[in-house]
Amino acid sequence: MDKTLSALLLVVALAVAGTCGCNKESRQDASKKEDKIIVAVTPWLASAALYVARDKGYFKDEGLDVSFDSYISGHLGLDAVLSGKADLATVGDTPVARSVVAGKPIAVIATICEINRAILIVARKDRGVLSPGDLRGKKVGVVAGTTADFFLRIFLTTNYINSKDVRIVSLETDEVVDALVGGEVDAVSTWSPHTMVARERLSDNAIFLDEPSIYKMTWNMTVTKTFVVNHPESIRRILRAIVRANAFIVKQPTEALAVTSKNIGAESLFFGREWEDYRFTAALDQSLLLNLEDQARWMLREEAGSDRRPPNFMDFIYTEGLKGVQPAAVRITGR
Repeated sequence: MDKTLSALLLVVALAVAGTCGCNKESRQDASKKEDKIIVAVTPWLASAALYVARDKGYFKDEGLDVSFDSYISGHLGLDAVLSGKADLATVGDTPVARSVVAGKPIAVIATICEINRAILIVARKDRGVLSPGDLRGKKVGVVAGTTADFFLRIFLTTNYINSKDVRIVSLETDEVVDALVGGEVDAVSTWSPHTMVARERLSDNAIFLDEPSIYKMTWNMTVTKTFVVNHPESIRRILRAIVRANAFIVKQPTEALAVTSKNIGAESLFFGREWEDYRFTAALDQSLLLNLEDQARWMLREEAGSDRRPPNFMDFIYTEGLKGVQPAAVRITGR
C-alpha cells in the first residue's frame, strides 16, 4: 500500500502525457449534431463529475464527443484553453481571478465542486515547525498564482504573520513534494495528492497546518468568451451531463469514487478520508463572486504602485447556460 501511495504523483504526472478519449457515437436524436469537445482536466477528486459523466455515457447521451487532456494543475489547463488547445478547463478560483485581472477573455459556466481543506500547509518537524507561528523565518514553497498561493497568504494574515517574515519560494507543481522532502524548503502550501504523498514520504516528520474556516476552494468549469458565443447549446449539454453525474455521485458514492480513482490512477482506499471534504454541485453562487473579488484585491495589492480597481467579475461569469438546465442553481447577482 505504501509503495502504491508513494508512486501516486508519478502516476498523475504520467496521466498528463496521455489523452483519454471517448469514441464518437450517433445520438438517437439525429437532428442534433454531435459536438467534439476537448476538456483540459486535472486528475484529482474534484474532477469526479467529469469522469463519471464520461464513463457512464452521459456526455454521449447529450450528443457530445468529449475527450480529456490531463494537466497536472488547473492553471495549466486554463492556459490550454486560452491558447486554443482545449475548449474547456477545470480550474480553481485563484487562476480564474488572476486571468480576469490580466484581461484574459474567459468565462466561468459553473462551479462543479466545493472543497473543504483543499489546501494544507505541510511542514517538517525537524525544521522546528510545530505551529503556525514557527513559519517565521522559514522557507515555504508554493506554486505561484494558484489557490495554494492565495491560501498561504490568508493563512499568514489570519495567524498575524507578516509575509515579509517568511521566505516564499516559487516552485513548479511537480517540484513541490521533492523540494519539501529534500529539504530545499521547510514547508509547502499545496493540494491533494501532493499532501498525501508528502505525508507518506515524511512519515512522522510531517506536520499539517490548516485553518478550515478561512477558505473554501471552488473547482470551476471555464471556457473562452468566444466559445460562449459560438457554442451555447454545447454548454447546456455539458451541464446537463454534469447534473446527471452529480446525481449518480449522491446515489452511488462508492462506485463514483472507484470511477474517479481509476481515472486518476490510484486505488479508492487512498482517497476515502478526503472524499468527505468534496461537495459536488453544478451552481453559480454569490460566494464565488465575492471570493473572486477578494482575490483580485489581494493580487492588485501585490502589484507595486498599482491603483487599479478590481474588475467586474459578472462580465466573466456566464449564467445563461446553467439557467437553461437548472435555474435554481444560479444564485448570483451583479454588483
